[in-house]
Formats: sequence, structure tokens, C-alpha cells
Amino acid sequence: MKFKSVIFLLIAMYFCSVGNAQYHKDKNLLVGASVGYQYPMGDLGDQAKAGPSIRLTGQKMLNKKLSVGAELSYSLLGQNKFWDGDNRGSYDVDYNIGSALLRASYYFDAWDRDFHPYVSLAFGYFYYRNKVNFIATSGGVDDFKYTMSENKVGLAPNIGFLYDLSEDWSFDMNLRYIYIPNLSDSTTAYSGFDKISLPELSIGLFFRF
Repeated sequence: MKFKSVIFLLIAMYFCSVGNAQYHKDKNLLVGASVGYQYPMGDLGDQAKAGPSIRLTGQKMLNKKLSVGAELSYSLLGQNKFWDGDNRGSYDVDYNIGSALLRASYYFDAWDRDFHPYVSLAFGYFYYRNKVNFIATSGGVDDFKYTMSENKVGLAPNIGFLYDLSEDWSFDMNLRYIYIPNLSDSTTAYSGFDKISLPELSIGLFFRF
């Protein structure tokens, strides 16, 4: 009797493992949205404070280990105390970064069939804009506005995980590092930095179909 119970258990485990392997076999496209928080580092971090980001992502699972896709993102960073030292007036400053990136991800095996840790690398186009608005509060000084923008190529390596909430929905959390090197001489001369370094922590939801 015990022998039959063991055989039945082994058969049941086999069919469960087969079901697990085919759990998302017919649903290999994922589309999702994420919200995050970016913390500027380096010389940019001396001028800008942390701010929010949003990201839209679409990706295709080539197999259970690899996926490729694309993403669009936008972030808004505010000014920090660097801009508060001018007694002649006040500054209203913001930093905007938009991107359109290609992304490849590798998924690791885990103890839980619903848990999918991964590493990925995104690469592509970044748009950087710094907008400065000065409002004079003392005589002999004029108001002025200035906007500087630049288009660059950059990287965004990240680590994270997907967790399947259901057959259709997955929760995503990841930590990424945005790196935009070699800003132009004019940007460097004006802003004082020649690269952008931005760690970001984000969470999101993906729909699988």
C-alpha cells in the first residue's frame, strides 16, 4: 500500500513539473509599466536631487532563460541647495531625462516556480534637458531663462526579479544603473559635469499574453 502511494506521488510530481515547464509556453509576450525613484550621483548629484521616473516596457521570452525587448522612460529631477546661494534672486531648475532603449535579459532558476530573478542590459538613446529659470529680487539684475539639451547614447544594466501573481500578471522589481558618458564640451562647460550616473529602484506590473 505504501509502495502504491509512493508511485502515485512520483507520478503526480512528474505531471506537476511538466505543467510548470509549460506554464507560460503560450504566453511569451510581456507588456508592463513601472514607476521608480532615481538618485543622481557624482557632479550631477551636487546640483540635482532625487526624483521620480516612469517606464513602459515590452519584451518577448525567447525561451525560459532569455528575453529581448524595448522600453521607453522619462524621469524628472529637481534642484538641490546648490541653487540657493545667489542673493540676487531665486532659481527654478529641473532636469529631464528621456530614453528609448533596447533590452536583453537573462533569467536564473529559482526555488519557487513563480519567482524569476534576472539580470539585463539596456542600451540606446537618451535625451537630456536642463531648464533654468532665474527670477531677480534685487535691482540691476534681470530675469533670464535658459534651456540646454543633448542627445546621447548610454547604458542601463540592472538586476531584478519577476514574480507571477497569476497566469497573466507578474510583479517586477529591479535596481538599475543609468550611465550616459561623454557629454558635449558645451554641456560640460555650462553644467560642470561630463557624464550622468543615476541609480534607480523601480517596481511595476507586467501583463503576459
